[in-house]
Amino acid sequence: MLINKNATLINSLAIKSIAKYLITIESEQCLDELYLFLINHNDKVLVLGEGSNVVLPDYFDGIVIKTNLNDIEMLTDSKVTVGSSFNWSSFVNWSLDNNFHGLENLSLIPGSVGAAPIQNIGAYGVDLSQFVESVRFYDLLTNKIKEFNNNECKFSYRSSIFQNMNIIILSVNFKFLPTTLNIEYSSIKDYLFHNEIDKSDLTPQALAKIIQSIRLSKLPDPSVIPSVGSFFKNPIVKRETINTDHFAYRDLIIWAQSQDNVKVGAARLIQLIKDSIPSDLEVGLYENHALVLINKGNASQDDIILFSRIIQKQVLKTFNINLDIEPTIIYS
Repeated sequence: MLINKNATLINSLAIKSIAKYLITIESEQCLDELYLFLINHNDKVLVLGEGSNVVLPDYFDGIVIKTNLNDIEMLTDSKVTVGSSFNWSSFVNWSLDNNFHGLENLSLIPGSVGAAPIQNIGAYGVDLSQFVESVRFYDLLTNKIKEFNNNECKFSYRSSIFQNMNIIILSVNFKFLPTTLNIEYSSIKDYLFHNEIDKSDLTPQALAKIIQSIRLSKLPDPSVIPSVGSFFKNPIVKRETINTDHFAYRDLIIWAQSQDNVKVGAARLIQLIKDSIPSDLEVGLYENHALVLINKGNASQDDIILFSRIIQKQVLKTFNINLDIEPTIIYS
């Protein structure tokens, strides 16, 4: 177990953030030592992955815990267990190289394997929960290692039971079943059409490259333009509650969810009202994707929260729709 004081916290928004303590767990044998440290220090605790889906404060007055667990093991010809620190995009590439198919639509999503089930990451018609058999974790309150099966994880849209638990995810067990390529998402269909690609010729590897191309055309590289990717969730609302005084239904991007409920494309909502959003702040909208908030260079957590609230207020005023934030806001 490594302990650093007043440590810099790396994060994809490039917020200058310092933690009182940064602890790195390099094996499960460190967990008892960690438990004793936490008992002897009356500080709040934050478990952090790669910092790709959080908005950090300038100073976190507590203990930040990271893992360095990068093992990967094939259990059977359809099951794999992966350490929590393994980079997510690298795991997708590994799965394709080893003929485990299904995750190709989740290519290039930033973050670690351990962080993925917390948010139940998803993209282009595929959710992580479709492939998780179980999640193994350390309970900070009881000093015990536990394992939840898929049902116990209580996965839902960009959510899981882990968001409300004091835990450290140690590993994720994946189960891959024979599946057809998921190419029904509109962005994929458009790409196939404009590039004259016959869907019957697609392989999982080829689809992964298409997904990567689409993402790179819309989302910035965090190492160049700081962001957390999509900042808002696509809201699910009752169709009848949408305000159409300013824009018609045909102006929106809508997916039917049930007889009464629809999912509304948040990016489109923001595109329609972006002229009313100030452009002279330290935070802005990425030019290729309205869901992406970017740090122009010196933005703080306060700057980012303020900018996001301006967007939320304008979307609510125009469409009577509440936008929920996707990344986690970590307060000092």
